Amino acid sequence: LPEIFFMEAAVIVICVVLDIPTGALADVIGAKKSLIIGRVILLMSTILFAIMESPAGAWIANITWAVGYSFQSGADHTLMYSTLKGAGIAKSFTKVEGCAVGSRFLLIAFCSLAVGPMAEFSLRLPMLACIPFAVIPLIVSFFLKEDRTEVKYSVRKQLDVLRRGVMYAIRKPEVRWIIGLCALIVGASKIWFFTYNPYFEKVNLPLSSFGVIFFFLNVVAFLSSRYAHKLEKRFKEKVCVAAMILCIGLPILLMGLFPYWPMALLVVVQNVVRGFIGPFVANFTNKHIDSDEIRATALSVRSTLTSSVTILALFWFGFMDKSFGLLPSLIVLGIVVLVLGRLSYARYKSLFSETSVRK
Repeated sequence: LPEIFFMEAAVIVICVVLDIPTGALADVIGAKKSLIIGRVILLMSTILFAIMESPAGAWIANITWAVGYSFQSGADHTLMYSTLKGAGIAKSFTKVEGCAVGSRFLLIAFCSLAVGPMAEFSLRLPMLACIPFAVIPLIVSFFLKEDRTEVKYSVRKQLDVLRRGVMYAIRKPEVRWIIGLCALIVGASKIWFFTYNPYFEKVNLPLSSFGVIFFFLNVVAFLSSRYAHKLEKRFKEKVCVAAMILCIGLPILLMGLFPYWPMALLVVVQNVVRGFIGPFVANFTNKHIDSDEIRATALSVRSTLTSSVTILALFWFGFMDKSFGLLPSLIVLGIVVLVLGRLSYARYKSLFSETSVRK
């Protein structure tokens, strides 16, 4: 396997190892402090990416990013949900989260168009341009307010919160179910994303069109995330669940069965799910965690288990691709997603009564 794959796997492993402990730390010292720590480390990683001179520099930058991401993961959603809950508008979480995630997708879309010309001038220039975008959220995080009682930090307190948060996530069936669904959708989407370029080349799409394609895909993700709250209100929750499963599994299967350039357009469908799933899953999880004291820990458990499944899925698909080729591997992946998705949907219907499903 190429070094870049090992690097990607290493980053996810670090996130898996640190996600739950840093989530428990956020529950002890406060989500705001954890968020600030994460943003400082992420800024450091951006600078390291901009000045790196060797593969070792890339490794250091990626590891630094993983540490910073782990501190931020869970703390951001905890802080936002607690703020909305304190203001009596927790039901607006999906809308607020959708706007935030959607804005990031839109920014990435326009950056995708700018990166090409900048990289022709200097490969280092795009990373240098990212530094202000890492500074701004750090500054903003200092002005956030967190309504919590100050608790003196202790290792015993963190370990206790860690234990209770993990056990809560394991024992609560609603949280277990969303972890399973998230692992399935995110894991399959991650694999699918890495097949984009090889598939585009296989169906003879011109290399010059790749930047425009990724611009368009991020615009689609932006729209899906920005209006996730309207989609959630327009359709029943169970319809959203079924649609996400079908919109991932079916296009992957069709792309494997029919390797022609029009099939490449099906990646648009994945980006609808890519934009929608973040706000949907975050709102669903927060809605079913009734303890604010261990909220960040429980969210980190979800993130950790999802990442663990993603690591295994990446290695599995890599073995499949090496042994059987891209197209047969896509067919198998599509079938696996549809089968496991059907089981997940059946479990959803048995867990949630019709009266508890959002209309």
